[in-house]
Amino acid sequence: MRRDAWRLQAESYPLRGEFQPRYIDVDIWQHLNNAALSSMHGEAVQQALRSVFGPDSWRTCRPARACAALATDFLAEGQYPGPLAWGARVMGWEPAGLRIASALFQSGRCIGLHEAIVCGWSDGRPVGLGAEAGTALRAAGVPGAEAGLADLPPSAPAGIVAPLAAYPWRTTLAARFSDSDARRLASDQWLSRCTEQVRVEFLDQVFSARPRGVGGMMVAHVGLRWLHRTAPGLRAEAGCGVAHLGDRSVALRTTIVDAGHCVATCESVMVAIDTQTRRSAALPQEIRDLLTPYRIHAGAQAEPG
Repeated sequence: MRRDAWRLQAESYPLRGEFQPRYIDVDIWQHLNNAALSSMHGEAVQQALRSVFGPDSWRTCRPARACAALATDFLAEGQYPGPLAWGARVMGWEPAGLRIASALFQSGRCIGLHEAIVCGWSDGRPVGLGAEAGTALRAAGVPGAEAGLADLPPSAPAGIVAPLAAYPWRTTLAARFSDSDARRLASDQWLSRCTEQVRVEFLDQVFSARPRGVGGMMVAHVGLRWLHRTAPGLRAEAGCGVAHLGDRSVALRTTIVDAGHCVATCESVMVAIDTQTRRSAALPQEIRDLLTPYRIHAGAQAEPG
């Protein structure tokens, strides 16, 4: 995600509002949970869609509009109970769909940036937003709305199967009634929570042998991509592993498979921190040694099945 200077300024966003964090948004490290912050960005995205397509479009649009990709940069820890200001801006049109940028601010400081690609969804597959959406985009003066507005080709083929065997660590995920959104699609919140749970379980297991007091980790970036989106099944499978080891960070890759379809992929970047100062630090060799055996096998990407 590009971090142009304007992205950090609240006045750059024509749509603005405020969130009041709840106590349940606080995690065991006593700051606002990453998945909770992602859901606030999701609300900002919905407000941007309502500003273009109308207040009831989320309920009536055909095909259903939902995210195909989401990326969040966590710039600073959010604190409870201080309010958070949000801003959203419709950025334009590109082949994958409508692009929306959002930001969260606390005490005048930008604590997170987010970008979403929204498209139409039909029979589990991403499709164009349709001719009516094109008319609304032009009327709203959205940049890039002059061309390519109707019926885009799908961004991913149907019947995608992920090679879970290529991932060195795997688990299962149970679904809940609340994991479907208002259009009966698996929700962005479900995906965010699933990838967080997989990441935490994976690191808990890997770091169980870590010497006490050796290093800490903080989430800096989470990128999510939907490949197949319907109502969630009762139980999904997930694979996780290390995609990259840097001097100060590690990138984890996760894939989620439901009923034989690879429904989504995720990449999470964790930054090593000094637990006393909360500032970034070099990745300790002890942690590098623990993570190295979990490198993902070559070719661990979703492939047409």
